[in-house]
Amino acid sequence: MRKGKTMINLPINGERVKIRYFEVKDYPSFLSFMLNEKSTKYLMFAEEQKTEEGAKGLFDFVVASYNTNDHIHSYAIVDEKSDIYIGSCGLSPYGDGIVECYFSINEDFLGNNFATDALKLMIQSLSDSCEVRAYCSPENSAAHAVLLKSGFANKGLSLHEHFKTEGCLFVYKK
Repeated sequence: MRKGKTMINLPINGERVKIRYFEVKDYPSFLSFMLNEKSTKYLMFAEEQKTEEGAKGLFDFVVASYNTNDHIHSYAIVDEKSDIYIGSCGLSPYGDGIVECYFSINEDFLGNNFATDALKLMIQSLSDSCEVRAYCSPENSAAHAVLLKSGFANKGLSLHEHFKTEGCLFVYKK
């Protein structure tokens, strides 16, 4: 039983993917993602997190947080049948009644709509009372396509309140 407070109940099972807590067996694939410059190009990781030592620290921090009251809402996306790690997704409180979501897929699994499947599952598990947002780089056309296919509307460029960076704001249409 996990101690931390979650925004969604896990696991979430779909036809092709499942969203679950990270497990130790996911680390090699997570590390592969974090060390891949193409994969992390548009993501807001510190340079030290894109090293083996930094990625290990981040992974361990997230997994350890599951048993605390400061739960990090970052989860593994895995193949529904084999439980093989495909990528990750998560949520973060953004403001009153607003959550921000993210998703990432390991390079070997790109182009199979796994991100779209996972994002739809995650959104369906959230309360209807919250607004779901995603911010992404204006150049990240692949992420834009996933968000649009998942029912988000592109609201144009917007300043992220916490990171103070400008990006494309997408808001889920209920």
